[in-house]
Amino acid sequence: MPKDELKETLSKTLKAVLIIYAVLLALFFAVNAITDKLPKPYHKRTISAEVTPWLK
Repeated sequence: MPKDELKETLSKTLKAVLIIYAVLLALFFAVNAITDKLPKPYHKRTISAEVTPWLK
């Protein structure tokens, strides 16, 4: 495989991975913001430290 072809393939692959990562990150924060605003039966719970001591 010539160096130019390898360089072009790596460039395209890196660009695709960065786009996928950016979309997933944006999607995560969008879903997180939406779930913070949900009403009482669907809201995010705050779990106490006694139940999950490893999260202290």
